[in-house]
Amino acid sequence: MKSFASAILLILPLSFFSCHQKTEPVKKPTDTLSQKDLADPQIKALTDKINSDPNNPENYFLRSNAFLQNNNIKSAYKDLSMAIALDSSNLKYYFAMADLSLKGGSAKEAIADFNQILHRDPKNLEATIKLAKVYFFDRDYSNSLVQLSKAEELDKNNSEIWFVRGLNLKEMKDSTQAIAAFQRAVTLKQDFYDAYIQLGLLTSDKPSHLAAQYFDNAIRIDSTSAEAYYDKGKFYQDRGDAAFDNNKMDEADENYALAKSVYHQLIAVNPQYENAYFNLGFILIRQDSLDKAFRMFDYAIKVKPDYAEAYYYRGLIEQQQGNREQAQSDFRQAVTLKPDYDLAKKELNQSSNK
Repeated sequence: MKSFASAILLILPLSFFSCHQKTEPVKKPTDTLSQKDLADPQIKALTDKINSDPNNPENYFLRSNAFLQNNNIKSAYKDLSMAIALDSSNLKYYFAMADLSLKGGSAKEAIADFNQILHRDPKNLEATIKLAKVYFFDRDYSNSLVQLSKAEELDKNNSEIWFVRGLNLKEMKDSTQAIAAFQRAVTLKQDFYDAYIQLGLLTSDKPSHLAAQYFDNAIRIDSTSAEAYYDKGKFYQDRGDAAFDNNKMDEADENYALAKSVYHQLIAVNPQYENAYFNLGFILIRQDSLDKAFRMFDYAIKVKPDYAEAYYYRGLIEQQQGNREQAQSDFRQAVTLKPDYDLAKKELNQSSNK
């Protein structure tokens, strides 16, 4: 199950693109490409078709997709522009151009492309929602909400509208309305993984265990999701930390036990998830299980050899256990990996002066 951040790459942004103005079809001269391009059988076949029929826009569109598969963005853009020049009425080409613009990093060009679609088809729901998403990622929350209101007029029961609205409201620090929007999204689409994750995150500071229930729903939808397990474990860990800091040890132990259980589930799902080991180590330090904590930080380093924080905490344990040379080595490694790591530099200096 892909997270929203990865799924949205379908509409992410080519800063070097110019505005896509449409012109009357013109006959294109015989197409020539490099030998490297022509080594791809699909591109070679489509090039032959283009040379035989240079005014057929669909072949340019198909070859643009082939170039995109090879990560040849400039050639993909060139062919897609030609397809649009030959047939400016085909909205499919504009959608493809918007996606291409986003992959290249230009929200401005993508906005122009979606507006071209909406100029031709003002009630195009897909273009309206995608335009709202582009505005959101461009941090233009007011325009994003305007587009979402237009989309709601077209389909008030579309769960994606409410999800994107929730994202906007969350960034605008209106957590109450954001929660309401995400709740509306899961009411309309009960297997909306990303909305459950957002609900869990937004309710993590509530006194109840509601956040854990939201994360459980996400896990129910995708039991292989490391993200959902981690967020649930962190929810319990944060509650344990708060209780520990307020000397409520029974409450701390209860939440730490829940957090450790979830982190172990996460490790079973993804043994390479270094943060699970690290967080287990941190909890075990607080529970005075230094040998077990040491092993967790050791595992974290084996999974992620450049994990500066894991070296630091492993060094603290070694220092407390009287292994001064090993501790210095770990503090030194932490500073090497993270030169601005003041805590590690402080420990390294202090241990060096002893």
